[in-house]
Amino acid sequence: MLKKILCGLLFLTFLASLSAQAFAVTCPRLMRTAFSFDSVSPLAKPSKASVNIRNMVAGDSVYSTVLVVAQVTGTFSAVVYQIDSGSQYPMSRVGTTNRYQASWDTTTSVGSHTLYVRAKDSGGRVVASASVTVTVVTSYQWELYYEIDYIIGHAPPQVMLDYWQNYWKGHAVKLTYLVDDAVSDPTPSDGCITDSDFWSLESTYNDVWMYDDRSNGGANPQYFLKEKWLLYGTWDTSPNVGGYTYVSLSGSDCQAGNYIFIADSMVDNWEAANGITSEGGDVIVTMHEAGHSIGIAVVSGGGEVYDPDYYSIMSYMRIENGKYMSSYWYYSKEYWATANKGYYAI
Repeated sequence: MLKKILCGLLFLTFLASLSAQAFAVTCPRLMRTAFSFDSVSPLAKPSKASVNIRNMVAGDSVYSTVLVVAQVTGTFSAVVYQIDSGSQYPMSRVGTTNRYQASWDTTTSVGSHTLYVRAKDSGGRVVASASVTVTVVTSYQWELYYEIDYIIGHAPPQVMLDYWQNYWKGHAVKLTYLVDDAVSDPTPSDGCITDSDFWSLESTYNDVWMYDDRSNGGANPQYFLKEKWLLYGTWDTSPNVGGYTYVSLSGSDCQAGNYIFIADSMVDNWEAANGITSEGGDVIVTMHEAGHSIGIAVVSGGGEVYDPDYYSIMSYMRIENGKYMSSYWYYSKEYWATANKGYYAI
């Protein structure tokens, strides 16, 4: 049976509240007034620093240049990363978020190594630290092929393809894509790609490229092959859906998936409404759905549980991940750890 996991859009309104100052009378003769500092006062008590490496899974393989993302909170002056006992290198804050990023060139560090991220005070003293041990490899460990067909006028943006390919490369996954056929909506009058449209296009345009992953219009899905089929389209029948993937579930485990739809018109509108000009919506939705295709998911009650890390690719499509993480999008370590990459070993 076909199972479709959806990636939806969530729009949130954040409300701010103000607290009024209060004066208290303690007794008839003596009066004491109390003044409370605002929460952003420079006299506020310093908060303890903490570091959480967000996108590196213990024991994972990394290759070439890999993105490092850390969440750093509290009071500190600088953030650095270090490999084993080597030199320390600065990490840069991502916009106004509490995420910090750096690019680790692993090419001179083959084997098992420990990555440290440290927060320091103004005097250079370490006030918080986190670490993870990974294996640096000299070649790709896994490979996948994505055939991408698209509704005319909705070709996938190159910046998205480049980012997706480079991010997976850092985790030793070789991504090869083929932007193939420009196709037409079989039923243009309804303004969306229905399930029937999707499977009709899959049956007609899903080619035998590296592997034969044709499903004959959904009748015979192939989930575990290295080749996947992706359609960049317009709108889904639901106005809140940015994309979906058909997957194979075993209990609550998303084993693998194939047959991906990206509702590009929905994504474009969301980007425009939120001032996103760097294709952040395309990156989030496409990499989210591609994540499902290699088994990245948390499933409960037969449905997807979105990543509670709002900055992660595997959360809903949000300002936090689509816009604030511009150029440094990442999978959280908790969700990347659910990938079933064994099917794609080289």
